Amino acid sequence: MKLVAKYDPKEIEFQVNSYLNHIDQQSLIDKELSSFKKILGYVEGPPTLNGEPHVGHLRGRIIKDVWFRYKTLQKYKVVFRAGWDTQGLPVELQAEKNLGLTGSKADNIKKVEVGITKIVEACKELIKNNAEKWIKVDRLLGISFDYDRAYWTYTDNYIEREWQVLKKAWNLGILKEWFRVVAYCPSCQTSLSNAEVNQGYKILEDPSFYYKMRLRDENTFLIVWTTMPFTLVTDELIGVNPKADYAYVSLKNERWIVGYDRLNYLMNELHFILRILQLRR
Repeated sequence: MKLVAKYDPKEIEFQVNSYLNHIDQQSLIDKELSSFKKILGYVEGPPTLNGEPHVGHLRGRIIKDVWFRYKTLQKYKVVFRAGWDTQGLPVELQAEKNLGLTGSKADNIKKVEVGITKIVEACKELIKNNAEKWIKVDRLLGISFDYDRAYWTYTDNYIEREWQVLKKAWNLGILKEWFRVVAYCPSCQTSLSNAEVNQGYKILEDPSFYYKMRLRDENTFLIVWTTMPFTLVTDELIGVNPKADYAYVSLKNERWIVGYDRLNYLMNELHFILRILQLRR
């Protein structure tokens, strides 16, 4: 490397990358560790190839590479293969956007010629282009991944291996069939993970909802306030706070139990509703 009179970080970066590009780093490591048999496996938590890498990805990539270098200095032969997450909703949505499709999954399949095949081709083209951009950024960072033996989640051998893992988990009783409520996107026609739901998270103002539930052995009602009335069809219990103060309100032949700090809010709501009903009459 040539010496420069003035500190120039871009020139240093260029020289370091030029040096790394002209040596076979992996061969040097393999030669150095040829007499050692301690092998350490590594499974890359693969980035999703629906977009280009950005500054938020850099820290994770660098931490992984520092770990690889540290273990290599400890005389481990580290299997440091790259991995690419090529499936899932983010890739599908971006591919559809590239094709100019804006409808639901069923509508999009009908709009494009050859339907699903065309969309799959767009997905493959997208992940190929983005993988090249990821590798380019990794090269600038000096990352040591083995890209030649990287795994791609859309390949047949990867999918078949995953099915074998699931089969073994089922046979061992680790994997079981059960029921649970999951978020579902009617447009994408698929269930959504928590991460996918959070991608579209928005803070909205929704109306609250009051309702009353009668106690079993007396003509007394708990007044419940909720901002999630859509859960009522499956709710089974009402929670009360033993340390909270509650007001007992007599109304004709009924008695209501209302949280004391919510009493004024409830009265205001009821007066507002009464005014609306009077106007409608």
